[in-house]
Amino acid sequence: MPYCDLSAAEQQRRKQLASKTRREIRSHMKIEDEDESSLFTKYCDYFIQISFGELHPLIVLRFAKPLPQTDSAEQHQMTNDLNLHGVFGSHAVNEEAGCYSYRTTLWLDSALSARRFFEILDRCVDEANRGYLQLTA
Repeated sequence: MPYCDLSAAEQQRRKQLASKTRREIRSHMKIEDEDESSLFTKYCDYFIQISFGELHPLIVLRFAKPLPQTDSAEQHQMTNDLNLHGVFGSHAVNEEAGCYSYRTTLWLDSALSARRFFEILDRCVDEANRGYLQLTA
């Protein structure tokens, strides 16, 4: 059952949609690095990884920011609370890297305009800021 029994035309459509969205983002943001599946940049004081899934099709946004040293047990409880009350994405603390991260996944059903992408990006930043500020207050 390769590619979930998708027709060749549908597989190609999804691949083209991911490629077009990637090009659109690259034309509106300064990309610092990239690989075959992701773009890496900075936005609003966050390091951001933007990944694309061609098969599903998905766009995954990951935000990361260094955390000051605080009580990790308290941070874990706050992170759990953030995730219990959030619906858009998930919050995490990586103790080894000493950073906070926020992640969201969106279906990429149709072409994503720059305006719509930045609307989504800014809403994600708002949620990431909410989590980061709660953990660092």
